Amino acid sequence: MSKQPTIIKVRRGINGFKYSACDANGYFIGNFVKLSDVRKHWIVEIRRGQVQLIRELDQTPDMSQIEATQRNIETLLRAYARRKRK
Repeated sequence: MSKQPTIIKVRRGINGFKYSACDANGYFIGNFVKLSDVRKHWIVEIRRGQVQLIRELDQTPDMSQIEATQRNIETLLRAYARRKRK
């Protein structure tokens, strides 16, 4: 029984970077300057067969999870600040 490798999708970068790494669902993981930097980051896992890189340079990362998390954090901080003022 062999385990399926983790898929890392390399997409068009954001925030001035040329490339972005994303998970199998397209959600953002991190930015990279060169394609070789992406490969270097996961080189051990690639050699072990645990990670597979797929290029999707015509697409951008899905930022919906990060944006939702940021909204939740902002809401919590506002609630905490209101509570502390009382």
